[in-house]
Amino acid sequence: MSSLPLVRRRGLVIALLGALLAGLLLLVPTPGAPAADPTGRVRGNIFGTTGGTPLKLKMLIFKGDWTYLSARNVFGSAYSIALPAGNYHLQFVDKRPTYDVRKFAPTDVFVKVRSGATVAKDVRMRKGAAITGTVLAGGKPGAKARVVAANPNEQSFETLANDKGQFAIGGLPAGSYSVFTYDHRKQFVGKSSYIRNLGAGKFANLRIALPKRAGGLLVDLYAGGKPLQGTTFATAISRRTGQFWTSKVRQGSVSFQGLFPGRYRIVVPDVGRWFGRTGSVKNGVVRPGRTAFGSFRLTQRGGAFTGKIVREDGGMPMGGATVRLFDSSGATVSETTTSSTGYFLVGGRLRTQSGMTLVAFNSFDANYDRISREGLSIQLNQDKSLGTLVMPRAKTSARR
Repeated sequence: MSSLPLVRRRGLVIALLGALLAGLLLLVPTPGAPAADPTGRVRGNIFGTTGGTPLKLKMLIFKGDWTYLSARNVFGSAYSIALPAGNYHLQFVDKRPTYDVRKFAPTDVFVKVRSGATVAKDVRMRKGAAITGTVLAGGKPGAKARVVAANPNEQSFETLANDKGQFAIGGLPAGSYSVFTYDHRKQFVGKSSYIRNLGAGKFANLRIALPKRAGGLLVDLYAGGKPLQGTTFATAISRRTGQFWTSKVRQGSVSFQGLFPGRYRIVVPDVGRWFGRTGSVKNGVVRPGRTAFGSFRLTQRGGAFTGKIVREDGGMPMGGATVRLFDSSGATVSETTTSSTGYFLVGGRLRTQSGMTLVAFNSFDANYDRISREGLSIQLNQDKSLGTLVMPRAKTSARR
């Protein structure tokens, strides 16, 4: 199974959770929209010894702020890509399988692309470190156990053990690693292993034992006073070991199996208009061989502005009008269009703030001027009505 580095937000576990909650562990994130047509080019040589076989890499393209854009395959000892002017990170990942201990570690390069110019940037692939070992689950070979190696530098890698419980994770950047192991049958668990200062091209061998009987946890999720609606992923974190499990939320509940005994925290991301949070699971004490039944509540809902837009002449509802909301800095934070009856709800995910401006206009009818409401404020858990807004007739042709 191939593995890709994974950018995290807050420390090792929280960073991994960001991807897990999106259902994207060790996968490329959703691409962002291209900023503009290509105006410059980046070319370079790729150095790395593979014993005579051509290099087979995947190149991941990120903006300068690490927003993911796209990916493409690279075959051979050189690469070329056309990009709009701007700053970019190019990340080169060896496509050999994770269990290949000859695999290169991922390599990043930073480039500044200028319009009408070519940037030359060579890439040097370096041999990765490797973690090998054997998994025993309940004293027997841990066939198909999932083994995840994660470091403090925003990267994680995983593989599956073979039928004898043997595994290998190659292509690791030098550094320290926490190794989490998950029984395929979800019957046994154990504490994580820690490898300190694993050097480039070096090997570490582990004998991993999962001796404890696992338990389960079923959590009912609530948003305010009602069951949580919508589909997402939630993650349970063992307070004792730091190990985490991710599962899909279905019909307001989420079930975790194969858990280490003890107390748990849960991470629930934003869902609909409700802001996610991390906290303790009420009654969430897992015991060996048993399922615990707990609950967790989201308490903060995003604010929104509501209203109705009508025409000045006759007071008829204006459907299809654009309603745009700006924050105090002038940045657009939300946009919607009115319904056929003129009603709108804009925002929905607003945190407490003031100094906002709402602008409404009809791009398809120049007979009406835009309207504006300034100095607006909103709070969490609030739907603030702006009442009926009258769109005036234009005295002259208006540009929009």
